[in-house]
Amino acid sequence: MTAVVGILNKRGAAIAADSAVTRTRYNGRKVTKNGNKMIRLSNCVPISVMLTGNGAYLRTQWDIIIRHYRQHRGDIVHPTVEACVHDFFRYIADNNLFCEDNIIKRWIGYELDQLFEHADNNVDFKIKERDDNDQLKSPKTYLKSFITQLRRYRTNWLETGISEHFKDYTPEQFHVFINDIITDYLSEKESHEDGFNFNTFPTDFLASLKEDLESTLMARLTTRRYHADGSAELVFTGFGSEQDYPSLVSTVVFEGFDNRVNYHIRPEDIICISEENPVAICPFAQKDVIKSLLRGLHVDYSRMIANTMQEIYRPFSNDIFDINEDDKEFENLDFMEFQMMLQDVKVDDLDKKFYNANVRYLNKKQHKWEKNLEDYDLLAMAALAQSLIDLTGFHRILTFSEEGVGGPVDLAVITKNEGFTWLSRKSWYHHKDIGGQYGVLGV
Repeated sequence: MTAVVGILNKRGAAIAADSAVTRTRYNGRKVTKNGNKMIRLSNCVPISVMLTGNGAYLRTQWDIIIRHYRQHRGDIVHPTVEACVHDFFRYIADNNLFCEDNIIKRWIGYELDQLFEHADNNVDFKIKERDDNDQLKSPKTYLKSFITQLRRYRTNWLETGISEHFKDYTPEQFHVFINDIITDYLSEKESHEDGFNFNTFPTDFLASLKEDLESTLMARLTTRRYHADGSAELVFTGFGSEQDYPSLVSTVVFEGFDNRVNYHIRPEDIICISEENPVAICPFAQKDVIKSLLRGLHVDYSRMIANTMQEIYRPFSNDIFDINEDDKEFENLDFMEFQMMLQDVKVDDLDKKFYNANVRYLNKKQHKWEKNLEDYDLLAMAALAQSLIDLTGFHRILTFSEEGVGGPVDLAVITKNEGFTWLSRKSWYHHKDIGGQYGVLGV
């Protein structure tokens, strides 16, 4: 867990990141305060990366990958930040960096485990009934229901859209890549009792399942995955060579395979400062405290108000909407059914109106903040960025929450002419050099 923020206006960008890192193992979670989440990406254009979420890509830490890119592509001049982002992921994919076959195989095996467990859990328990010998009473019905679950998952995932690198990726290509992996996986599962136990299923169960399993897995690994376990969010900030004002691009990344990376950028994830859009305040990861300060209301309190309103007026919906059982227009209908339907529609309309009014109020409050920041100089923006991170960490201490935000705050500013400059940096990286750009470890 973490908190990072970028504040941009026409002068430049101020970025800040905490140092808390949550590490998870089989026996629990541990938070340390030594994470490095802000790294320069280029030597010739002022662009940096802030890291949130999963700190590794296929078991390799992101800071190692970013430094590797800077070493080999750091002298490339990119016209925009977005162009640099695409080049970064293309470089990883084309060079098949840090993609060891055994790691990819274990990762895909984990995804298959999840598919089997989730599909089995959603099969009706009556269909899963077994006899005294622990054999399915209706194996064909079970197989049909299992495949139905897989197809439902596939449909849902495909609705999110295909990731950038997989838009031209065909099922035939995926079959060539995955066939041996699935075959090895299924053969291992048939001979072991750990995880999902295939030994209690008919001998032709896996063979009948393979085609649907493969197509569902392809959807899982190639579609956009928002806030999925194991995903990382990389926030790129700075100037391209053709940009007079700064921009920020947020990308969600979830592993990769077959010389491709599963990453995506939504239109709303690209923030470009312009005459029409002179200011942006962009928090990421644990942003609840920052949002509550900017918008005037904590998200938990906003939800509580909405739930309270529902609890108050739903019991009195008959009186509110003046529904009368004696109305002749209802005499040929099942009145109780029609009444419930009408109440739900109208009450839901009130819910939406309340929600929309609440959002308008919060957006108006944030707009006032942004309006005031139009003329801020970079030092003032940097001070605000650091304060927002510190407040989030302080909130975690006061509320006895897991301290997933905290530790030293790394702070930097980025301008078109002066480039990337550190203002505050962890002590173990301290090094006196021109502009504070390079540091002992070349971050």
